[in-house]
Amino acid sequence: MARDRPRILFSSAFKPFGEADTLYSRVDSKIELFHNQITKYQGVFSPRIEYNTFGLHTIANNIEAPSLVLDFPTLDRFIQEVKKGYEYVGIGAIIPNFNKVKRMVEEVRRCSPGTKIIIGGFCAMIENVEKVLEVDYVCRGEGISFMRELLGESPEFQFRQPLVYGKTRWTLGVPFFWGDYRPCIIASLGCPYGCDFCSPSHFFGKRHIKFLKTGQEIFDEIVRLGKIYKTDSFGILGDDNFLVDEERAEELREIMVDSGLQVNLFIFASADLVAKWEPEKLAEMGIYNIWIGRESKFAPYLKNQGINMKELINDLRKVGIKVILSSILLFDFHNKANIWEDIEDHLACEPAFSQFAFYSPVSGTPFYERLKEEGRLLLNIPLEEWHAFKQPWFIHPEFSLWEAEKVQEKAYLEDFYRLGPSVVRMIRDELIGYLNMRNSQNVRLRKRAEFLAKGFPVYRAVLKGCLYLARTKEQKEFIKRVIAELEQVIGKTKVWEEIGGLGLYGFGRAWELRTRFFSDAVQPGTKISYYSGDRKD
Repeated sequence: MARDRPRILFSSAFKPFGEADTLYSRVDSKIELFHNQITKYQGVFSPRIEYNTFGLHTIANNIEAPSLVLDFPTLDRFIQEVKKGYEYVGIGAIIPNFNKVKRMVEEVRRCSPGTKIIIGGFCAMIENVEKVLEVDYVCRGEGISFMRELLGESPEFQFRQPLVYGKTRWTLGVPFFWGDYRPCIIASLGCPYGCDFCSPSHFFGKRHIKFLKTGQEIFDEIVRLGKIYKTDSFGILGDDNFLVDEERAEELREIMVDSGLQVNLFIFASADLVAKWEPEKLAEMGIYNIWIGRESKFAPYLKNQGINMKELINDLRKVGIKVILSSILLFDFHNKANIWEDIEDHLACEPAFSQFAFYSPVSGTPFYERLKEEGRLLLNIPLEEWHAFKQPWFIHPEFSLWEAEKVQEKAYLEDFYRLGPSVVRMIRDELIGYLNMRNSQNVRLRKRAEFLAKGFPVYRAVLKGCLYLARTKEQKEFIKRVIAELEQVIGKTKVWEEIGGLGLYGFGRAWELRTRFFSDAVQPGTKISYYSGDRKD
């Protein structure tokens, strides 16, 4: 390794997260996709999953300079590393962590004055951020090319997939001491659709930036990562509209079919592109979960025009594909009546998971520019509260901030109490998929049904635990129906599974007590990763 190459420290914002309302944190801004957004208000039923800082690892693994990545250090651990005198320190963060970034920049200037500071991530989209923070560079957009140009490296390179993942920490109050990893494949970045509110689309210039350009390359990573993490479940992340490249997706499907490999793939895709595919073809590809932006039945987004969302989701359910359905609250046209018509339309789709996010003006998006021009931004609200899951930071013609918060809270609670816990809905959808595919004339789909059924015996105990933990009669009746349908397929619940369900009940109640008297915040572990920069790695 050449000694004249600069050394680089990449770091996320420092922890803790979501513990208290302070300068650096907000209780309602936990660093968890599920618990803070998708299964919000589901309490013990909400899976607790932590992730790497994907972008930092992706950059570090694709430059030719040695680097170290700090995932979620304490402030002291960050300072300790800074004192080693890196040539560059890159900090990646989201907007609500702005004051953490500011403190980190100050510490770099104090402890290592000669170090050049780079900030990236959505924090870099803050208007005039370079005038507020004493930094040397602001990286907006795709970070690998930015860093390679900064370091004087060739713009041409062979992309290398980093080892990044989601890791389950707790489910139903049960701690996962074993390694429950779901590797994440960074196949692409962004989406070309450019919806007016979409930070990722505009952050990457309304482009679909492909790192893995063929279906074969994606398949090769599935095989490689599956062996490393001993799993058949993968997320394709960073790519906000995976099916935009239809040729690549079809190639992946064909390779999957030819190989006989069965996997579970999580993707993001717009409804118009999902609707172009026969659900059976998506199942053949191994698609297991799709995030679809419904937004609003009244919104004019082309991606959803002419789409019967309820029918689409039901068709996907028939082949065991679960949907995370995302709706937006507080469009300008929303009032006290039609916002509930919108929410009811969402609930009628019965998705496995739901997100109800506020229409969020973020710097760099057309929505932000419009509200700025109209004088409707509430710039006195701290950046720590610029997230879409408590109160908005703009003036709405019909809703006060408090009213907006209560509408969002009620939408999530209606979803939870009326449709049941998402973990049970997920099992329901797999069971429906199994029943529809088990006698299919398509061999691939029959094998898919067998693949889904592998988890069914465990589900009996899980469902019993959910039944004991359920809060309402309506939830209990829903869970009982799913148990009955499952038992028709694989037989009655065994005694030891009943005991297992009681054990889950005990863990769940203990977790609820912990939450009531202490906190339900779960801090991510600090992870230190070294990258040599050697392209032969």
